[in-house]
Amino acid sequence: MARSKAHQRGGEAPLPAYYRLQMELLRGIENGRWAPGEAIPPERKIAEDFGVSLGTVNRALANLVNDGYLKRIQGKGTFVAGTTIPLESVRYTRLRRDFSDPDPRFKIKVLSLEEAPGFQPANRLLKMRGAGKLWKVRRLFVNRKGPLMYYVSYLPQRLFKDLDKIIGPLMEKMTLYEGIEKKYGLPTIFNQELFSAVAADQEVADLLQAEVGMPVLKIEMLSFTYKEKPYEYRISYCITDDTKMFREM
Repeated sequence: MARSKAHQRGGEAPLPAYYRLQMELLRGIENGRWAPGEAIPPERKIAEDFGVSLGTVNRALANLVNDGYLKRIQGKGTFVAGTTIPLESVRYTRLRRDFSDPDPRFKIKVLSLEEAPGFQPANRLLKMRGAGKLWKVRRLFVNRKGPLMYYVSYLPQRLFKDLDKIIGPLMEKMTLYEGIEKKYGLPTIFNQELFSAVAADQEVADLLQAEVGMPVLKIEMLSFTYKEKPYEYRISYCITDDTKMFREM
């Protein structure tokens, strides 16, 4: 979620009051002053605290709602938004035979959650300096017919202290996205993905119950939180001879 950076210097016109307030509130959200799902103060309280009009507050909040950082609930107030990706896309890998098919239901089997040395391109993509250590999370998504997808996620250790103790025991009950948001206060703002076709190596073939060398769909994904900061580099493998990857934009 890109934002333009405006500066006040020289003979330039001062920034509008609503924009200054908008940036102050955004800093509070990004710095954890208000956690995802938490209500921010009422508009009148914000106006008093910052010495601005209610109109200024209303415009600043409207912009943050439009940008996806806040959400308004009628009769309850304004809340910090959580993960902006639709829940159905977060919770379920969407594999279908046809457009009208329902999303498959499956279980998450955690194969391992362990420390791993830094490597390229993971550290570069996660904007980590040097060879910082990573968490490596291996998961298998299965249904009654067998395995559907194999996931390997890499996360910076310095950003997620004690991930193995805090989220590890919950990973078969909730998605990684949900755990990171609930336990670390970092929602997922957006993803980027690269798709390619590769030949299954021995590990992928064994886990997906396929033959070595069989074509599989490989998906590389970066997940971003506040300040356009990448926090997860994921590699997924999927056999698409029976089903197809479904995306809804």
